[in-house]
Amino acid sequence: MHLRDGAPWRCAKPQVNSLFNVLKNSILYRIISHLCAVVCIVSCASEAPEVPARSAAFTETYRAGLDLLERHRLPAAERAFRRCVALDPAAYEGHWQLGRLRLLQGRIDEGVEGLARALELNERLDSARELMLETFLGRGRESLEGGQYAQAQAYFARALAVDPDGYEPLYQSAVAAVWQRDYARADSLLRYAVGQYPDALELRWNLREVSRAMDRDEAEVPEAYRFPAKGEPAEAPNGRFREMGSELGVDKLDGGRSSAWADFDGDGDLDLAVLGHPDLAYYRNDLTRFSEQTGAVGLLLPSGGIGTQIADYDNDGDADLYITRDGWFGGGANVLFANDGVGYFSDVTERANVGDTGSGFCAAFADYDRDGWVDIYVANGTGATGDSTNVLYRNLGDGTFVDVAGVAGVAHRGQSLSAAWGDFDADADADLYVCNFTEPNVLYRNEGDGSFADITNASGTGADHIDGFITFVLDYDNDGQLDIFVGNWSPFDRVLADRAEGRSTSARDRPALYRNRGDGTFEDVAQEAGIARAEGTMSGVPADVDNDGWIDLYLGNGGPQMGRRDPDVLYHNRGDGTFSDVTDALGLGHVGKSHGVTFADYDRDGDVDLYVPSGGAQPGDHWHNAFYRNEGFGNDWLAFQLEGQQSNRDGIGARVEVRCGERVQMREVASGYSFGNSSSLEAHFGLADCARAEQVAVRWPSGIADVFSDVPVNRRWKITEGQSLLEEMP
Repeated sequence: MHLRDGAPWRCAKPQVNSLFNVLKNSILYRIISHLCAVVCIVSCASEAPEVPARSAAFTETYRAGLDLLERHRLPAAERAFRRCVALDPAAYEGHWQLGRLRLLQGRIDEGVEGLARALELNERLDSARELMLETFLGRGRESLEGGQYAQAQAYFARALAVDPDGYEPLYQSAVAAVWQRDYARADSLLRYAVGQYPDALELRWNLREVSRAMDRDEAEVPEAYRFPAKGEPAEAPNGRFREMGSELGVDKLDGGRSSAWADFDGDGDLDLAVLGHPDLAYYRNDLTRFSEQTGAVGLLLPSGGIGTQIADYDNDGDADLYITRDGWFGGGANVLFANDGVGYFSDVTERANVGDTGSGFCAAFADYDRDGWVDIYVANGTGATGDSTNVLYRNLGDGTFVDVAGVAGVAHRGQSLSAAWGDFDADADADLYVCNFTEPNVLYRNEGDGSFADITNASGTGADHIDGFITFVLDYDNDGQLDIFVGNWSPFDRVLADRAEGRSTSARDRPALYRNRGDGTFEDVAQEAGIARAEGTMSGVPADVDNDGWIDLYLGNGGPQMGRRDPDVLYHNRGDGTFSDVTDALGLGHVGKSHGVTFADYDRDGDVDLYVPSGGAQPGDHWHNAFYRNEGFGNDWLAFQLEGQQSNRDGIGARVEVRCGERVQMREVASGYSFGNSSSLEAHFGLADCARAEQVAVRWPSGIADVFSDVPVNRRWKITEGQSLLEEMP
């Protein structure tokens, strides 16, 4: 009787398939998947090698073991294979089946021992070698994700022993060394790996980052090991940012998610709310440093969430906080925290009726019906645990909301990860743009009667040629029309390929920048603007970082893999319709996994500073958040705080225009976009060398217009709706 090498399941695996559903999210899933693939390939291939004849007793027992295994009677099958080993210790089949069976049971060390013994007896048993390798790699990845870096390194070392030149053993060993900050070992592993796989950009990129961590000058790295990059460095403005998260006390360590800025306690400076994975934190601005006051102000949210959006929903003069809860992390109702005016919060979700339990990813505020109260649109696009139908909460003005998405025509059901409000047709009401991942986006025009019309096709804003992840609005070309940015989340290999080539190498892996033509249509000018490059964009925000009068773009990038370390990007607006990457020159370029990035002038010096929540979903993939203080660029500026009277208190949806010489800039006040984050609601304008603003005009959602002439610059002004009075802020 002859036995084939892989006969145990005979290519029919209904019981095993049911087991896959149970173990789908565990490391055993990888092992079993590999095991079944190997078994089916070997046992069903006509050319599978014959093995030596065995005794009748061995053959009968072996077949009985296979039958028991097929019926998933694992203890009985194990007894049969152990008897095979006793009958013929030199027969590799018994050891082989025992090893695989024990792996199936999660007995990793015993399983590997059986595979190793089978290999000793049959060196041609490549399937055992492959399964051992996948087992070590799988256990190593699991340990790495769990933050057990030393244990991960030990597993990867065992994988290297099985395959010393293998890509994955070398790469994963280097990644584990980086997480342990053993840069010398990582450097050695990566240099060897690059020698074996010179075309692997991920190896070269990691070697570049390791060299930087070791403070090694790039010139010290031989050409053969450098990350290739085409193109000349862009000319950068004269200024710089300095990272000082630890110094300011806001370098929270977790799987960073989102952030929001507001003067929550009413003392005149901007405080910071940060939502990580899972904890919510509140940092009070004490001018020279922040103090963590989360518990003291009542912001207790142990279950965590995704988005952090701020607005004065009840028009009582303070900033309230809305948290989108679900996303990818499990079911739960969104939460609304009401501010009592001095920075203490109460959970009013149930009373307000805004505890949507869908797969909430982010939310955005607007007064879409112009009744003086801000409404909330919730993007429920992940479909992870709840309903993925988007929600529009209409504010009734009595502290409660009602979902009118269906009646209004915006109950979109798709992979909506982001949404942004903006008056795209300049008719004084808020339109809505919904960003969908792997599906076309949607633009809804506000009809002014409480309903919306889908004008996606007519406007040309579907973005079905990319995988949109986040969106926000801006007037990048200072033509007075709101444009739309859509960030694309791209695989890491594509990101690195584009960086190496200095151009886009894939039509689908790039962002979209929709320029508003002013006639109801848009054109995607990302290519012409010089930003058509793959990025792992998970967040982004517009701001004039150098105060030159043109809006720049900051993109927070990353991805879930433990070895993925994307650099963030600052695209500097040249003022001619194009952008240039000046990230490194300005001291930015946070490398990691950036999410709800925000800008705010926390120190009131007239330029915007940058907060970067960072981290991944796995326990071992937590990072310190970063804070980049803007050291200044020497340009003039203006900032405005709005206070609505007939309009909503924050002036959300108001348009602020500043005329200086021949240049007219426009900002529309917005809260909640991108990754569910909220930059400061102050309207900030860079003015270059403008000595006085000839005119400042505010067009409120109510229809009221306040116009001011000859406004002194380098000041913060408060504008109250309808009072035609500028009040200088300290």
